[in-house]
Amino acid sequence: FYLNKPPPSGSAVMINVAVFGQRLRCSSGISLKPKHWNVDRQTVKSTDPHVNVNARRLKSIEAFIVDRYHHQLQASSKKQFDVESFRAAILTFLNPDAEFTDTGGFVNDFNKFIKTYTLRSSSGLVTMKRPSVRSLQMYQLTLTSLTDWEKSKRRRLEYDRIDLDFYVDYTQWLSSTRNLTDASVSNYIKVIKTFMKWARQQGYHNTTAYESFYRDKRNGDSIALSIDEIRTIRDLDLTDNPRLARVRDHFLLQVYTGMRYGDLCRLEPRHFDEGAGIIRFVTQKTDTKCIIPITRPLATLLERYPSRLFEFASDVKQNQYLKELGKLAGFDQPVTVSSYRGGQRVEEVKAKHELLTTHVARRSFASTSIRFGVPESVIGMVTGHSAKGMLQQHYIRLDEDAIRDIVTKAWDQL
Repeated sequence: FYLNKPPPSGSAVMINVAVFGQRLRCSSGISLKPKHWNVDRQTVKSTDPHVNVNARRLKSIEAFIVDRYHHQLQASSKKQFDVESFRAAILTFLNPDAEFTDTGGFVNDFNKFIKTYTLRSSSGLVTMKRPSVRSLQMYQLTLTSLTDWEKSKRRRLEYDRIDLDFYVDYTQWLSSTRNLTDASVSNYIKVIKTFMKWARQQGYHNTTAYESFYRDKRNGDSIALSIDEIRTIRDLDLTDNPRLARVRDHFLLQVYTGMRYGDLCRLEPRHFDEGAGIIRFVTQKTDTKCIIPITRPLATLLERYPSRLFEFASDVKQNQYLKELGKLAGFDQPVTVSSYRGGQRVEEVKAKHELLTTHVARRSFASTSIRFGVPESVIGMVTGHSAKGMLQQHYIRLDEDAIRDIVTKAWDQL
């Protein structure tokens, strides 16, 4: 291996193979600064930021060339040794100019993972339950990002290259090219760790570096609507705008029930027990049974939907429409919000209506319930959040009537 006329900024690491009087020269696909190259040992120095990846790559290239040479030599004599075939095999292995449409085992295995993976229990046992549609979409989004990263960096996706150097490069790439917050990057890393664990259990690899990939789940600041702001949206005259009237109703459905938007879209007439004054529902994300009281504000809203059938926009469209609704409601006050990008806290000032999303409705239910005096343990039984502490987990037992009475009495204040 040698550097190809190295300029100060960086140079390609070249391969020089001498075989039966002929020399084969080609690029290894690795580029680095001359100060990171050990001329005597023909390898990268420890100062190279990607020393592990690059050194491993050079070793794999050398091992392939030596193995291919001996394999081809055993199949023929020296006089019959096909140098052009040998050259073609090396170029195929290196494949520096390929479009990377098929990266072999890793991508194929990831597709299999998306198609066949079933969830694990809290104790790690395999279940028969498939991930939610939203989770599968995240799996596919992660795979797409990996193949895009591969094309951008011209590095093949291989199990033994999913190491700490990959982690640093990939997370920085997501942050810079996709403009993702650290919390969003964390979701991609979560999927990769789940896939790598599954693939290891399948016997596809035996690497463990992925286990130390850190997930920065700090979400920064978030907002919830005040009681007065909920009333403002509720009392908006949208007679001339049926589209936003429907958006407003769906938003208030979330505010009054605390449901995730994805669960709200799955709501059917069979979930309503009008006699008991309760909506019974099992969340898609956590498979948790929820007891949702039909409060007075919710009952008033449901009068406009006697069939209990709703037509919901996609979550993307709903979030877009909510910002329009918030602007119409006059939520123009500046709000300073923070997020984390590349480990750094970043603050931005935005108009409040720009921050309206479907999750703000769920958060507003919890915040308003607290203001109205509903205990956290009862809120968790409505929203499906896990019980906290010994008291909630083992001693507090409330039936449906008790949950209904506590919540409906509190929300009468709206």
